[in-house]
Amino acid sequence: MKKSPALFLSLMLAAPAIAQQPGTAYSAFPNGNGEPLAITCRPPQVMPNSRLPGPEVCKTNAEWKRYRKDGMDVAADGLHDVPSEKWRTLNPGACHAGTMGSGGTMSAIYTTITMICE
Repeated sequence: MKKSPALFLSLMLAAPAIAQQPGTAYSAFPNGNGEPLAITCRPPQVMPNSRLPGPEVCKTNAEWKRYRKDGMDVAADGLHDVPSEKWRTLNPGACHAGTMGSGGTMSAIYTTITMICE
């Protein structure tokens, strides 16, 4: 049986409509507002060191709210939890001055002071 390209194309175009569940909301940055048991999905994000996007991430609003409260987010791969960018901006790590060089006469002249942040 020969498969027609038109059939393949129609199935590919219908796939997103089939995958969407009724009542599912979509948000680029889900924050958990709304009905706690309602499902909100985040669209795929580009994964680091890849041209391909990660999976769509769907969670209940209660889960998204807990993520935001804890300052966490789901990584682009959809598997790992990472600190959210907003949390890292509001709570920067401690920084201190660090000098490069091992000491001695010449290094005292050419000492470079850098900031080391944790």
